[in-house]
Amino acid sequence: MNPPRPRVVVRSTTARDALVAAVIAVLVLGFVGYGIFQMSQPVTGNKLSGVIVEKQFTPFKEQRIDFSRSKLERVKESEGEYLLKVRVDSEKGRVFDVPVQKPLYDARNLGDALTFLRPASEQK
Repeated sequence: MNPPRPRVVVRSTTARDALVAAVIAVLVLGFVGYGIFQMSQPVTGNKLSGVIVEKQFTPFKEQRIDFSRSKLERVKESEGEYLLKVRVDSEKGRVFDVPVQKPLYDARNLGDALTFLRPASEQK
């Protein structure tokens, strides 16, 4: 016959333990909430505003073909590259090359204001 297993005694939770757990939970949830709040704020340091001084269009035919397993998904054609040259006075009159989509390129004229993100290589 097998000897009986010894009993496992589990301590009951004290008020101090519950308080410590509650404080840790509040801190963790507060940290997550703060992170979500910060992510929802608009980008300020990397936004630039300036005036469009030139519009450039570089024509080239480009095809993008997407496959899914063994069948053709879609073929997307691009007419070329649309580029706006924007002078930013806050950057000592520096001219930035801003690639844009065709609808924005068509909607903007020389002298219009444009707000854009600083190039990825120069972001702060």
